[in-house]
Amino acid sequence: MSEPLPQHLGHGIHTIPAPLPFPSPRWVNVYVIERPDGLTMIDCGVDWEPGRDALLKGFALLGLDPGSVDTLVVSHLHPDHVGMAPRLVAEWGCQVVMHRRAATLYERYNDTAGFERWLFDLARRHGVPPEFQDQIGSIGPRPDFMPPIGPPDLVVDDGDHIDLGGGRSLEVLHTPGHEPSHICLRDSLTGILFSGDHVLGRITPVIMYDAATDDALGDYLAALRRLLAAEIGLTYPAHGRIVERGSARVSQILLHHERRLAGMEEVVRLGPATAWRVMGQVFRPHLSAMEKRLALRETVAHLEHLRILTRLASFEEDEVVWYRVP
Repeated sequence: MSEPLPQHLGHGIHTIPAPLPFPSPRWVNVYVIERPDGLTMIDCGVDWEPGRDALLKGFALLGLDPGSVDTLVVSHLHPDHVGMAPRLVAEWGCQVVMHRRAATLYERYNDTAGFERWLFDLARRHGVPPEFQDQIGSIGPRPDFMPPIGPPDLVVDDGDHIDLGGGRSLEVLHTPGHEPSHICLRDSLTGILFSGDHVLGRITPVIMYDAATDDALGDYLAALRRLLAAEIGLTYPAHGRIVERGSARVSQILLHHERRLAGMEEVVRLGPATAWRVMGQVFRPHLSAMEKRLALRETVAHLEHLRILTRLASFEEDEVVWYRVP
């Protein structure tokens, strides 16, 4: 898929694709909303030269002044959404707005060594053989494009409104699952949903087991059902193309996860299994180290959700977690 160009979307909304240093996704959609007294930006990409250049060229192409950005709303604590925030705060003087949970989790975002220790323990407890544990736990030195961040300048809660002036606002919808502090934003003027990574068009966001919540997948599915009940239409995601029928896409994602849950449950019905073993049956072979890390965390999230629903049970043997039918 070729990288799109910056464009006017109407109603004072613009988008600038910021390239990312990953095989996938290749860019993040940065949204800029005009206000009577300035600009509000949603997400910012990682802090590397191609991303910075893309932003500045995008502002120029759209006829906007980056110095007018005084508010940066970040959808969640992942580097492709918050990575450039410290630079923009220093250079543009904007305030960073995030969900209240980000204020308690940003230090974890900064702690690369602690995250590695947690990954190694996760791998060991969920049956990863010793010869593969380095692939799960070793993430290498912290990349330059991911500088440490500070706490948000302003925190918001579910149901809050971020003022855009002229009676217009962005309603905050707390949608955890992909990350505990994740928010979507609904434009009061148009009804458009800025969905972050919660609803994507051609791919589904990875839902990873997370020590900060008891049931990451349960949180995600509940937030999806909430959007389904809200009958969302035009949806602007953080990656990929615009989604014309948001509720229809939400239904597809719900079905995807129910099928994945059923597939994992079927593997365990053949006999007790660790998350590593289930992952090997459900995901395609020949995954990269990063893909294995994500696949393991997604497998644990699904198996734990099945356990909470009592569709599966778990037990420990030699400090390794196994799943079985109740």
